[in-house]
This record gives sequence, structure tokens and C-alpha cells, in this order.
Amino acid sequence: MEFFDLTGKVAIITGGNGGLGLGIAKGLVQEGCAVALVGRNEDKIGQAVAEIESMNGQAIGVQADVSSEEDVSRMVRETAEKLGRVDILFNNAAISWGVHPDKMTLEEWNNFIAIDLTSCFLCCKAVYPEMIKAGGGKIINVGSAITANKGFGKLVHYAAAKGGMDHMTQSLAQAWGKDNIQVNALLPGLVHTEMMPCFGPKKVRPVDYIVKRTPVGRYAMPDDFEGISVLLASRASDFITGSIIVADGGMTLVL
Repeated sequence: MEFFDLTGKVAIITGGNGGLGLGIAKGLVQEGCAVALVGRNEDKIGQAVAEIESMNGQAIGVQADVSSEEDVSRMVRETAEKLGRVDILFNNAAISWGVHPDKMTLEEWNNFIAIDLTSCFLCCKAVYPEMIKAGGGKIINVGSAITANKGFGKLVHYAAAKGGMDHMTQSLAQAWGKDNIQVNALLPGLVHTEMMPCFGPKKVRPVDYIVKRTPVGRYAMPDDFEGISVLLASRASDFITGSIIVADGGMTLVL
């Protein structure tokens, strides 16, 4: 299975200190990848690094606001200095909550776009020189299957950001293909995370309805994305670029 071997590779995972980002990290380290787990909450970063190290994986934590160009530049610099290189980027950091568009302020709009879309561009731009040094790279932008083809009145801002990410993915793939950098988008559906609790006291209301209609009959857990993340980060996907890959258990087939 040498096509999936990530020994000697280094990945930056934004929003990597919990939820889906940490699930992605766990998949990568099992194939030998070293990871930089990026987030804003230092306590969560420390816990995530300890969890990776308990798996005998190599990890560092980087505290950063990915909507800040200065922080993003430092994030890449710290990763390269401590881990030696940058081969893989997962743009996973995001925020989301519902707001009626007629009640949304410009400040709220700008904050959403900065964190959910502009951050993606800043991180891609910042890792590009390091990937050139490494002879190529893999960029995976984590989008949203829920908003890809459906309209939701209270998610105008989120849909705009994630839709923009999808099209940016395709354009970056075209721009950097000559540099042996593959750029793809991964679109999860309903995944149990802190942002989208699928059980417990904070469980979001539509979960049961969605699960009942979804072909696989369940919501996803972060570890469901370990395999697809390894695929997109490894040599196995060298001929896949500019793709928008839905991984939602068939949810968008029926909703």
C-alpha cells in the first residue's frame, strides 16, 4: 500500500484541535505523516497534540487566527521550522450559525467571509512556496455538502463562503497544476462535531429527520473521514485535482 504511505510528509490542518480536523489528523498520522494542529484555543490544541502523541504520532500545536495574514504566515513558518517542510494543507477551520439575511450586519458578514473563505486563500498562498520547495503538494479544502446544492434562508453567509471555496478550489487546481500541486474540495454532510452536535443535550434539531432519510442511516463521526483524507493527501490521488468530492453517506441524494 505504498501509494498511501505518508512517511516523511508534513501536513497543516486548520481547525485541527478537535472535531473533523482532529479526525483527519488521526488518519494521516497512522500513515506516518507529521501534523501541525492549528486552532485558536490553546487548551484544546494541547489536548489534541497529546492525543496524537498517545498514538505515537508526531504533532505540534500552532495557535493562530487563520483570518489574519500575519498569523497564517507565522503558522507556515513555525511548521516548516519545527517539522522541516510542508507537503499537505487541510483548510478545515470554519464557523457557522444561522442568521436571517435581513438581520445580518455587515460586520457579521465580513467576519464569516474572513474566517470561512478568506482564510482558505491566505493559507493556500502561504503554503505555496513551501510546496514548491518540496516538489509538489496536496491542498484539501473542506466545504459543505449541505449548502453545495441546496438553499437555506438562514445560511446565506455560510453558503456564500463554502460555494466560493469550491470554485476557488477548481481555479487553484488549474493555476498550480504545473507545480505538481493537487487541489481538491472535500464536502462532508452531517458530522458530529462541536459545531454540529448530533447527540447529547445540544443536539441539532434536524438530525433525526436527516438520518432517517440518508441511505446509510446514520450521521458521520470524525473518524469516517480518515480514509478519504489519506487518499487525498497521498500519491494515490496524484491524478485527482480540481474535484469537488462529496462524502455525506448519500444525504444529498434525498434532501
